[in-house]
Amino acid sequence: MIFAGPRIVQTMGEDLPALRWLAQRSRAGIPVRALALQVAITLVFILKPDFKAVLVYAGFVLNLFTFLTVLGVFVLRWRQPALPRPYRAWGYPITPLIFLALSAWTLVFIIKDKPTESLYGLATVASGLLVYFAAQKFGREPLS
Repeated sequence: MIFAGPRIVQTMGEDLPALRWLAQRSRAGIPVRALALQVAITLVFILKPDFKAVLVYAGFVLNLFTFLTVLGVFVLRWRQPALPRPYRAWGYPITPLIFLALSAWTLVFIIKDKPTESLYGLATVASGLLVYFAAQKFGREPLS
């Protein structure tokens, strides 16, 4: 994630004009500001007294996004049934439904067992949505 994380943030900066400052690269092509942001976030997590809580928080958010990604397969097939599908989901619709059921069970379990970490995860996702929609208001011109 040391290599992938900053490049994801850099791409966000390229796509959203309000976050364009994160897209800056060094002469060697390193996304310096995005890397600095990721280092700062990582230090906050490392310095948190209860590292287990950080792992639960991260696991909850990652599980939520994998759930939403697989759910997106169903949404895309429903909204755009004629779209070419170069990659097929093996066992569709049974295997994705099993995955969604198990992921939902895991999310519910984490919410019940670790509500604080779950709420922090949901707050992080909500704040990300707020940043995204606020960034959309500043302009729609992508970085060329």
